[in-house]
Amino acid sequence: MNTNENPLSKYFRKPGIYVQIPTGGKFNPEIEKTVLDELPILPMTAIDEISMQNPDELLNGEALINLIKSCVPSIPNPRNLCTIDAELIFLAIKYATYGKDVEHTHTCSNCKEQADYNIDINHILEKFPDISEIPPIKYEDLKVFVTPPKLDSITRLALMEVEQARILQNLTKTQEEGGTLPGNEGEDASVQELEMARQFAISFRKVSKQNVDLLISAIDRIETPDAVITDSDNIIEFMDNVPADIVRKVNETVNNVIPNLKNVSTFEFTCEACNHKEEVTFDLNPVNFSSAG
Repeated sequence: MNTNENPLSKYFRKPGIYVQIPTGGKFNPEIEKTVLDELPILPMTAIDEISMQNPDELLNGEALINLIKSCVPSIPNPRNLCTIDAELIFLAIKYATYGKDVEHTHTCSNCKEQADYNIDINHILEKFPDISEIPPIKYEDLKVFVTPPKLDSITRLALMEVEQARILQNLTKTQEEGGTLPGNEGEDASVQELEMARQFAISFRKVSKQNVDLLISAIDRIETPDAVITDSDNIIEFMDNVPADIVRKVNETVNNVIPNLKNVSTFEFTCEACNHKEEVTFDLNPVNFSSAG
């Protein structure tokens, strides 16, 4: 008998729901599942809720990563999780924490009447599509196998885009106000314009490179008649030296794997005041999941 066991442990969190993820774990064999291929989802703790209200943690993605670690301990490396699986898991965590109903306030576009509706999270979870095996891209005698985008890659791209947008906003503001860039005080207007153009170009290249890195990270392996290549350096060099058409095909395949989640979270509402019907898309952003409504 373990004498160190906390006598209160039987009151600790218990799974609030079991879910099957869209990919079925095909691209994450390290995930532990039940015999029914389900993942147990624990409710959030008080610390989880506080973290989900921390702007810095939300911006760099740490809050979302830590949320999965806390509520789905059967996933050893959330960063490697496919984004479509993460979207469903975030919704399941909301279910486990606050219950199946989400209150949504809708304003009728016809009569402007406001009304509150309850949306059953089960209906959204059931609409998530299954992601089957992805056919490889064929090039000469090799095959390129891809996976859906991973959570870590999407988070890094979003962070990069936010940073670059902030830089460009500052540049534009400086230009509109006729100010000078730091380090270029005393320079004439033409020099200032050249420097601004240079910094715009640098920002564009950084975001473009991050998009290419995102695409490369979605390549699981490349099979040749003689070997299976998984080394990232080899794959990067390959992508840098093949015709643009092959890169385009890889990009199209990855994009086609990503379902339009608007189809998952769109519902038809009927206004109680004027009977006007319209489709409304429910916000699946996990940042809004730190409260019951």
